[in-house]
Amino acid sequence: MKFFTALLYAISGLLLFDKQAFIYGIVIFLIAIFLTFKKFRREKKVIIFHAVIFICFLIYGLLEIKTIQSPEAIKGIVIKRSENYFVLFDGLERFYVNAYNFRDINLFDVIEINGYFTEYNFSVLESDFDFNLYLKNLGISRELGINSYSTLFKNYINCSLFQSDIISQFKSEKTIELLNTLILDNINYNSAFVKQLQSNTIFYLFSLSGIYLNYFIYKLVDLLSVRFKPFLSNILALLIVSPLLILNINSFVVLRIFVVCLLKLISIKRHDYDSLKYKSLSYLILLINKHNLYQYGFIMPLLISTFMQFSKLLFKRRKWYIKKFVPIILIFFLVLPFSISFNNSFNIISILFSLVFMPIIRIIIVLFYPSIFMINLPFIEPIMDAFYDIIMFLDISVFNIKIPEFSPILVVIYYLLIFSFLYFREINFKKFYEVAMSGYLAFLLFYCLPIKNTFTNSVSFINVGQGDSTLIRVKNKTILIDTGGSLTKDIANDCLIPYFKKNRIYKIDEVIITHYDMDHYHALENLKADFKVGKIYDYNNFSERDNSILSIYNFNTNFINVVDENSKSLVLWFGLNDKSFLLMGDAPIEIEHELVKKYSNLDCDILKVGHHGSDTSSSLEFLKAVTPEEAIISCGLNNRYGHPHESVIENLESLNVKVRRTDYEGTIEYVL
Repeated sequence: MKFFTALLYAISGLLLFDKQAFIYGIVIFLIAIFLTFKKFRREKKVIIFHAVIFICFLIYGLLEIKTIQSPEAIKGIVIKRSENYFVLFDGLERFYVNAYNFRDINLFDVIEINGYFTEYNFSVLESDFDFNLYLKNLGISRELGINSYSTLFKNYINCSLFQSDIISQFKSEKTIELLNTLILDNINYNSAFVKQLQSNTIFYLFSLSGIYLNYFIYKLVDLLSVRFKPFLSNILALLIVSPLLILNINSFVVLRIFVVCLLKLISIKRHDYDSLKYKSLSYLILLINKHNLYQYGFIMPLLISTFMQFSKLLFKRRKWYIKKFVPIILIFFLVLPFSISFNNSFNIISILFSLVFMPIIRIIIVLFYPSIFMINLPFIEPIMDAFYDIIMFLDISVFNIKIPEFSPILVVIYYLLIFSFLYFREINFKKFYEVAMSGYLAFLLFYCLPIKNTFTNSVSFINVGQGDSTLIRVKNKTILIDTGGSLTKDIANDCLIPYFKKNRIYKIDEVIITHYDMDHYHALENLKADFKVGKIYDYNNFSERDNSILSIYNFNTNFINVVDENSKSLVLWFGLNDKSFLLMGDAPIEIEHELVKKYSNLDCDILKVGHHGSDTSSSLEFLKAVTPEEAIISCGLNNRYGHPHESVIENLESLNVKVRRTDYEGTIEYVL
């Protein structure tokens, strides 16, 4: 079985989930057909067999299997355990279970739950980790609530306690951070260290991955082969590394490596050792759970393995340092679309970091390994602390080119260009691989240029939770109306600035604060401290006016003797291209009535509903006067104020106005 033809049906399940997955599947399909085309006549049976398996995977992917058990008495095994939740698998369906009050339930416990089914929906702000998507990619569509439970089988091996014992050997917080990140896969995304890695776009180098684990196993097998036969060498290497695998048993990477090692042992025992063959079979086995297709630990090794097969001539008859470093450079470019999706930036200097740090991290993993057996080497902490300090000192973020993540079509173009270069290099078609390389470099160059912002305008209602923030972009000029604000989250650095950077916005030319409620202005100070901000306006210095960027008019000018902050709120109207927008701030019904009396024409296409959908705003009389086509409600999911109010939704729906909400859709953007 050839590796690439095996990829045909190893990846076929991707075709049924979303556009990006569909495109990945089509690319691999074309590669497989192309590579087997010349041998088609003598491999008809193989191709037919692959086509049958391909169709079977498509049918399997269409099936949405639900449990047949009643939620009042559902039995299952805990297959994933986190601090506040676990995933229960009953043999047919996976469930998210909130386990904050059930801390004694361990991984691999078999339990029976008396509970109830419900839909999960977690609040996600702009640039936040999307936990809803994460659960979906795990194949979880429902939450299982617990009334009571009983344990049918108790697993007394608690890996989290084992991890705590390992951590307790060390006193240095810096060493512990490295240990958690590189060995225990306990990554603190809010730590200064992880933020520094993300800022330098080298985070992928510092997470426990198959690159390091496979290298560790490979070197062990190499050493043991001096004394033992291949089969025994591989078994011993797997046994030596098994404590590290057990510590991270929740990780998909560990599952994949275990399957690959097992198949390798079988192939060696049968004297039929073929690395391509057992890798292909490992992907097939992992696809028993079709949702593994969405794990980065599945997709990235698949891509790397695939394209590395076309790179042999890049290393053949080359000097040792080329053989050593070119694969690292190639891996950097192969994972680049994923790195961009995490960081929204591209940094060519980080290649040097890859060349330097990848070998160092391999050594660090080896140095940390004795600590798993509670052997604390005295020189470890000084070395790790020094390494930590070096990472924190080095800052290459100044070289970051901020770019949005690739669309699915661009992902296809990106990998097809790399594939074309490597393939034509492999078969020594010089003109073709030179054209492919030129095309690849041109693709990266043009994608890094802010072409979109030069030729388009946009209005974005940014998802800042329970608050307001609207970004107007006129070509490369920007106006921010309100900043949002929260007492528990840094809205400026966690929401606004990441959104600006991934949309290639490097300066806010004007900020307009509609009024001084915390959820409209509180992020302003942090925004000014960490981002370039121009002029700032509020109701004290803003009036009906034109400016060089955009004509914006304020309809609420009667606030001089007003005490109530909401009644002072600016009510802003502007037109952009063929769309008109009316932003109500937190203006109450009384202000709405005054506006209806004062202005004969309040028409707009897009209305940002007043006061987050509260029933103190959006009267039916006002909505009839405004006649919007769409209404935007900016609010937090399940907020304590009950926004938006049912009466407001009813008023909008009675007028056939399309309602859009940031708590449901996230950031809502109009590109004009």
